[in-house]
Amino acid sequence: MIDLFSLPERLILQFPGIHYTQHPIFPDMFTSAVIAAIIAIALNLAMALLRRKTTNIEKMKTVMKETGEWRKKYTEAIKKRDKQQIEELKKKQSQMQKMSMEMQQQQMRPMMLYMIPSFMLWIFLFPAIFGQTVALSPIAIPYLTCSDENVRLDTPVQTTNSTNTEVKQGPCKVPGQVFLWGWFLLVNFAFSGIVAKVTNTSIPTF
Repeated sequence: MIDLFSLPERLILQFPGIHYTQHPIFPDMFTSAVIAAIIAIALNLAMALLRRKTTNIEKMKTVMKETGEWRKKYTEAIKKRDKQQIEELKKKQSQMQKMSMEMQQQQMRPMMLYMIPSFMLWIFLFPAIFGQTVALSPIAIPYLTCSDENVRLDTPVQTTNSTNTEVKQGPCKVPGQVFLWGWFLLVNFAFSGIVAKVTNTSIPTF
């Protein structure tokens, strides 16, 4: 039977270049959680500043407002079956689509510039500093924290045939330990809105 809760971890471990240290620089969970959170927030801030440099935020908001109003009018016209208004709005359809596409391309530009150095840090630096787990959660979060099953599979046990200890490879020592990638994900979700507000780089949703 496939353990779906450990599947993401196993897939990440297969990624070439990822080698988690067994002796992290920050061995206690509190210090590692704080340091990793600071790094995650700093990367989030760097992404926001890069977005600010490469994206015209005000123009994007204007385009969003115009396309939103157009969609609203178009939807209302279809509901009312107002053929005249539908034809008039259809004339602007290609223009609206072009403006939306340009804004989406602007959104992708900083993401592409940020992605490569971010992946390099993820693959070669962070695993060597923090190991596989960096924090302890009071609640179980599927896929992001160690489950009871993870702990059972990862913890060394005494064999029945000899006095030797069977060494098992795995980061989970107690339930609730947060995986490195899971902690970065949680911190990014928690602080991305705050960082965007502080840097005035909130991106409207199409």
